[in-house]
Amino acid sequence: MKFFEELKRRNVIKETIAYIVVAWVFLQVTTMVLTIFEAPSWVSKTLTFLIAMGLPVWIFFSWAYQVTPEGFKKTEKISEDQVITAASNKRLDILIVISLMVAIAISFINKGDSKSTNVVASSEVIIENSIAVLPFLDMSPNKDQEYLSDGIAEEILNRLCKFKELKVMAMTSSFSFKNKNEDIRTIGKILNASLILEGSVRKNEDTIMISVRLTNTENGNILLSESYSDDIHNIFGLQSNISIDIAKKIDAKLSLNGNKLLNRKKINPMAYETYLKGRSQFINGPLNMNEGEIFRAKNYFESAVQQDTTFVEAYAYLALTYYNLADWALDRDEKSKIKIALDSAEILAKRALFLDSLSSGAHLAMGSFYFHQYNWLEAEKAKRKAVELNPGGTEEKFILASFLGQFGQVDEALRLDEEALKLDPLDVNSKIKYARDLYRARQYDKGIEQCNLILKEEPNSIGALQFQYLCYSGKKQFQEAGKTWAKILELKGENKFAEIYKTFEYKTAIKKALLYINDSISLGVIHPIEMSMFYAELEDKDKTFKYLNLAYENRLPQISYLSQHQFDFIRDDPSYLDLYKKAGFKAYYENKR
Repeated sequence: MKFFEELKRRNVIKETIAYIVVAWVFLQVTTMVLTIFEAPSWVSKTLTFLIAMGLPVWIFFSWAYQVTPEGFKKTEKISEDQVITAASNKRLDILIVISLMVAIAISFINKGDSKSTNVVASSEVIIENSIAVLPFLDMSPNKDQEYLSDGIAEEILNRLCKFKELKVMAMTSSFSFKNKNEDIRTIGKILNASLILEGSVRKNEDTIMISVRLTNTENGNILLSESYSDDIHNIFGLQSNISIDIAKKIDAKLSLNGNKLLNRKKINPMAYETYLKGRSQFINGPLNMNEGEIFRAKNYFESAVQQDTTFVEAYAYLALTYYNLADWALDRDEKSKIKIALDSAEILAKRALFLDSLSSGAHLAMGSFYFHQYNWLEAEKAKRKAVELNPGGTEEKFILASFLGQFGQVDEALRLDEEALKLDPLDVNSKIKYARDLYRARQYDKGIEQCNLILKEEPNSIGALQFQYLCYSGKKQFQEAGKTWAKILELKGENKFAEIYKTFEYKTAIKKALLYINDSISLGVIHPIEMSMFYAELEDKDKTFKYLNLAYENRLPQISYLSQHQFDFIRDDPSYLDLYKKAGFKAYYENKR
């Protein structure tokens, strides 16, 4: 008891509390500053260690010395009945109160930041059994086989995705570290991956050698370091063997359904190389409106199937490419070309499924086929099958989520998006897809917030601006919607239309823009769904139905946009109900029950 009283007399307890509170505030502020300047993690760890080591020194100092009006004095030299604590107590009380107020303010700031953080960044915990496959090094003498080394890394990544218990980081995020001299542990922390796979590829005539190294990102231990070689005709079998070896090193319990990786089908090496060049160009969907990429991808995939008529993946991706051509790369007035593209896509999708019913790519292609036939139920089944066959694939998850978001199954759609984003945290297009499905779920505030996060990374992202615009429109914040649409038009080079939206109120601007379109531009070039949405914003029933029916008559898959908010004002109209039935929506929902 006497010892405790002495601690109070010497202010040891209060000075210790003051030290802890001030140290905590200092560390919080320092951490925020270090994060802004992207300082390495060892800096903050070193500061924390030094402050922790300083605590016992401070306690000793508090016991041995007191602050008096005459300066520092040893406590033992101050009379016990001298009142030495009053002034010190007052100063310490003020210091602790101020520090606590700062601490509360910092807590609120951090809380606000955490709310506005992208779903991807919400977890800094390394995911168990998670692996990132880095781009493999090109070890060819002329360094001209980069597409091959990248493609082999991607194919091994795709095979690892088939293990249900393994979380595989998507290629777009993993490959963002290409040609960057980043430490393995740093990459692991950024991607939340517990394992990193590196490799190199050397091709010598018809022989290929693949060297791989699997590293634990937390302790730096190398789990696998091996070289594999085989005839390049057996490249798929070689990649499967590597993937199985990797899975065994990670966890003996990792399972495959039906040993899907054991297909050792021989392949034409020229077809494989050509296919890889096509995959480097392929983009599934209109988030990046670069038409040149889709045409180049088409040429490569066509060459691949000519070189090997049993190459399933080439058929599947050529089918998807043709659907992309028909949906957004060809002008609407090129009807004969669109028909050829759709007919070709159907033949190719069915051919891919016939060759391999366990190919997720073949089922994605068939999903697009059914989607264009307005057979929504079979489209959903095919897309779900693709996810089942490739449970770790982000592309499959996003495609299924897009479908579900349009057909009212928004909770599952967003869950799939969030799963995919955890595996692809650095890809901007993936974040845009999540914003798209937030819009479709009518979570407009979250959609706007997500778009703002994307625009901090890429201020001129048309995809992010597009869904930000739609979210503003859904909230009926028409002034913001008009400004955002004007920026989109500027980025597209349509300055005349952009000026209209800058000058006039939103709905007035739509009217003036529509007058210009009708007077000056071929209706074959303008997409009927876009026209119907503009007229829906004006609540012009006749024109809205005119273009919706035009979309239906031309069997445009974008008829699925009927669930969007613009068409709320006509949902009880008999013409809408008739279109809803003709386009297969009524049958779809009845069969879903």
